[in-house]
Amino acid sequence: MVKSEPVPFYYPGSKKPIYDAKAEAEKDAIIVCGKKAWKSNALSILNEILNRQGKKDVDIQCKIKMTTESVTFYCNASVQLTVNGPKYMGYSESDEKDIAYNLCAYNILQMIHEGPEKNLKLCNFGVAKKSDLKPRQADIYSPNEVEVAKILGKEVTEENAKSLLNQILAKEGQTSATFDYDVVPGKRPLKFKTTLEIKLESSGKKYFVEKITSSKRTGSIECAMDVLKQMAKEGEYVVRDRKRERKIGITKATIDVPDDPDLYNDIESFFKWIQVELPEFSLDSKEPVKISPPSLLDLEREPDDRNKNCKNSYTNELMCEWFPPRPNYNCWLGCTLTNNDKWWNKELYEISQELLYLEVRKKPNPKMVECRQKLPVFEKRHQIVEASECHQVLLIKSNTGSGKSTQIAQILLEHYISIGRGSEFNCIITQPRRLSAISLAKRVAEERGENLGESVGYCVRFDKVDPRPFGSILFGTVGTILKKLSSGFRGISHVIVDEVHERTLDTDFLLIILKKMMSQYTNLRVILMSATVDTLQFEKYLEGIKVIELGGTSYEVQEMYLDEFIQHYQYIPSNCEKPSDFEENEEKWSFSNVNDEAIVSPIAKYVANFVERSEEFPYDVIIEMIKESAKVMSELNEYGSILIFVPGWAEITTCINKLEESEENEIYWILPLHSNLSTEEQNRVFQSPPDGKIKVIVSTNIAESSITVNDVLYIIDSCKQKMQMRHHDSAAAVFRIGWASKDCMEQRKGRAGRVRPGYCYRLVTKQLWNSLQQQSEAEIKTAPLHSTILDIKALGLGDSKAFLQYSMEEIDDKNIFESEEYLMQLSALDKNCNLTYIGRIIQRLPFTPDTAKCIITAILFNVVDSISIISGNYGSSNSLYTNTCEPNEMADFILKLCGDFISDHVIPLMVIKENTRLERIFDCNTNIHEYIAESSLKYLYKVRNQIFTLLQEQFYDFSFNDYRLVTNESSSPSMHVIIALLVKSYYPNIAYQNKKRNFLDMEGFKMSAHKCSVISLDKENFENRSPFIIYSQKIITTFAMFKECSVVSPLHILLFGSSKVIYNGGRQIKLDDCYTFEMNPKFAQMILHLKIIIDELLQSLCAKRMLNEKEQAVKHYIRNIIERVTTMAYKINDKVFEKIELDKPTKVDFTMIGGTTKWM
Repeated sequence: MVKSEPVPFYYPGSKKPIYDAKAEAEKDAIIVCGKKAWKSNALSILNEILNRQGKKDVDIQCKIKMTTESVTFYCNASVQLTVNGPKYMGYSESDEKDIAYNLCAYNILQMIHEGPEKNLKLCNFGVAKKSDLKPRQADIYSPNEVEVAKILGKEVTEENAKSLLNQILAKEGQTSATFDYDVVPGKRPLKFKTTLEIKLESSGKKYFVEKITSSKRTGSIECAMDVLKQMAKEGEYVVRDRKRERKIGITKATIDVPDDPDLYNDIESFFKWIQVELPEFSLDSKEPVKISPPSLLDLEREPDDRNKNCKNSYTNELMCEWFPPRPNYNCWLGCTLTNNDKWWNKELYEISQELLYLEVRKKPNPKMVECRQKLPVFEKRHQIVEASECHQVLLIKSNTGSGKSTQIAQILLEHYISIGRGSEFNCIITQPRRLSAISLAKRVAEERGENLGESVGYCVRFDKVDPRPFGSILFGTVGTILKKLSSGFRGISHVIVDEVHERTLDTDFLLIILKKMMSQYTNLRVILMSATVDTLQFEKYLEGIKVIELGGTSYEVQEMYLDEFIQHYQYIPSNCEKPSDFEENEEKWSFSNVNDEAIVSPIAKYVANFVERSEEFPYDVIIEMIKESAKVMSELNEYGSILIFVPGWAEITTCINKLEESEENEIYWILPLHSNLSTEEQNRVFQSPPDGKIKVIVSTNIAESSITVNDVLYIIDSCKQKMQMRHHDSAAAVFRIGWASKDCMEQRKGRAGRVRPGYCYRLVTKQLWNSLQQQSEAEIKTAPLHSTILDIKALGLGDSKAFLQYSMEEIDDKNIFESEEYLMQLSALDKNCNLTYIGRIIQRLPFTPDTAKCIITAILFNVVDSISIISGNYGSSNSLYTNTCEPNEMADFILKLCGDFISDHVIPLMVIKENTRLERIFDCNTNIHEYIAESSLKYLYKVRNQIFTLLQEQFYDFSFNDYRLVTNESSSPSMHVIIALLVKSYYPNIAYQNKKRNFLDMEGFKMSAHKCSVISLDKENFENRSPFIIYSQKIITTFAMFKECSVVSPLHILLFGSSKVIYNGGRQIKLDDCYTFEMNPKFAQMILHLKIIIDELLQSLCAKRMLNEKEQAVKHYIRNIIERVTTMAYKINDKVFEKIELDKPTKVDFTMIGGTTKWM
């Protein structure tokens, strides 16, 4: 038998083989993140990994060095797979560009292969859009990697490339392509540099390419092909191959909607009555027709006039004006004092004398005074006061435990009161988290011997305690403080930004505002504080800033890294795969095999690397660390608390369960600490443990900064955190567990050592620690800017791009543009990016723009109370259910609440309704709190009341008790309207459940329901419910999962859940290239145009704060139509869904406007 010759193995785009045989190339194969890579495919594999992580393709920098003998390409690049994770660098050189690119990528993959992220499970983001490929990289992709498309209906080849390009230029009214040729100097044989530059007049896009080849002909062909590839990626003159293109969404299911003549006649007469003519289209057209609703319609006057009025009437309320505290002004309420106020009609010196009198009458708590005086910040109080007086902006860098969060504002307040100027001091101090704002306010009030609401208060989302209007301190979350800026910082003397190193989007936005205000108002004082901030960065950003560096606690916190812990305690986790020669080579793999230079043995390094690379969370290591810490405490008879940092709630509960199952569980007093918990539950961590118990706190990064548990002795840091990532080309939210930054880990370490020396175990090796990022990336660079841009417009700060250029970080213009486009779609901005009346109210509500729009739309249809409750629960970090309940245990309770609607969204609404009913009839036998957390109920009532107050300020008359009328029966008209508005709010978060019970999103990717979702509890009812759902949020880890979903009718989606609708002839309608309807196309067109009329009606309501008589009638007609459309009969394949009969639909008479039905 004759052996066949090895097949040569080539680089994509190159005629030069890598090796003479594929078998030889196999030697260089490496597995990275589950992907097999060679030198030949390294670039495509690296890009696939980055795309799956939601990142752009690798940006390879290439420099060309030409000599008389040769041309050499030098490439370098760096990538980062995870936030705060290691950076991987790659370098290469070759005489062929394609090979140089691949070798550079291969070097990067080798580094990943040798590092802690070798086995990283990738996110399910799919691949990047081909338009993101850089022009210079287009030529290195093999044909099967390029998007399936044809130029002018023909596949591009070497033979037809120049001809196709000239045909395109002819269509553009231009002459044939002109190629420029230059001889590359010193090359033998001759080399030619060919360049081509094209501009398409139709799109304004420019294309440029440069090639070095051995002949002019080859250069011109390669340039033409490259330009055509670039055009294809931009969608220019492209005809797609439908047979080969990936099918997405629903490809087989068709929704058949039978005609309803009465409903058709009623809607048609309604459009005639409001004098709206819909665009005509031919039912006989053989070409697809886009049924595109026009821009805003107008029932009474031009939208531009309305927006102009909005702008003119609102500019007087902007935050540009600032003034210090002045008589008869309450800075916390942003209004003038009344004659009922204690401080009314008093001059500042009178108020200052009274504040001094109140201060000297206090009887200080000796223990509190002693505790304060021991803090490093207190010792430096005179230096801080002097610096604040002499400098407009201070940066105080002080170690954790120095007392800066509780003492700085107090020191300044006491100074102003003592010198008889107490009335001139009002201070805002921002905190990154709700818990820290509340707990710090309580602590400072306690230290001052007062109750909250005297000289100290707090302001967080849906909760606040205002202090007195003079001589006071207000703690607040950054986002909440920004919402108060509609009246600016009027009456505020000092602004303190705590934990400034965290660089959240809101913090950076606030810094821009403060920077601009300080340049205009030199008496405004700003203080920035952090334990780990990069002072040089802030010195460059803020001119004239004074930096003060203070010490922290005097107690040392000893660090121990993962490999050191494993070596010291000779510990091997049960899930660790031992080396293949472990049994045969005992001496090599012994913990005692440590040479003089090394600290740890090879086996300790091996085990530590295994733990680092494993995707399993290291619960066993954490339990062992707790066990050893407790043992040391017992031996030394020195007891304290153990604080463990883990990424999220799932890790908290699992860790607690494992601790409770351990042999030593009787000595532990285990407490969770998470934002989901009520304030009362969170405050338990400050209490002393029962006698004979060791307090073990399992927390997320909520305990990382600004709160102090004084008795913490041991820190166990998983060195990981849950973070939200954003796909570079979409708004998809990704919650991913990744490495924390070094600064964050230093903050965690500082939680120990407050009252005595402490210890910090880190679950990383020293080697990995050194490669992690010092600081987390600023959110403003990548996060959606929707709310920020609304704030810019509402506060009168001018053009978004111009304002944001003052940011400490450079912001991608694309991010700004996409956010403005999104706000235009919400009708929050007009076409000139000016704030509309709708946008003004959206900005004032404490929700994301889409949720706020949903709330104000609900006013039109008298369901605003219900939508407010649903939105309040969605926007809360608190869990609705008690922590002691498992989902399966309360399945019957949840399904009973849902009734005929399989919906997570309606549960809080029905909980409030049921709780109100039980309170009204004094039913003591039904205990709803067995399943529902009482703190969450109180929170929802608080949210509801605040939204009512906010809307009452904006509108003259609206109903706010509709939740009492809503039922969970399918005949409830209001519930169908509520679900319709949720579709409007959450679009395009729509998924379809196929026959295999897999959920597919609108891009065709598989998803699964969260285990706590009601749809996971209703598995047996699959055949009887609609296969369509909407969901609030997609979470992408190693797979895609949705939270908070509702089953919806496809008619809900047609009404409010589509952006591009195509009529394909006959009765076929296609929604967003995903869902196919068989229905009357004219009827579909009328339904689609309803949302435009609703937006115009809403604009009128927001502008005039009420509707006139005709608009009221329009509103009622539309609600009736929505109720009837969303309950129509339909059929999906062979499954029939009958029409739902409504109980008491909205009362209107269509016969009065030429229609058929009468609902009176």
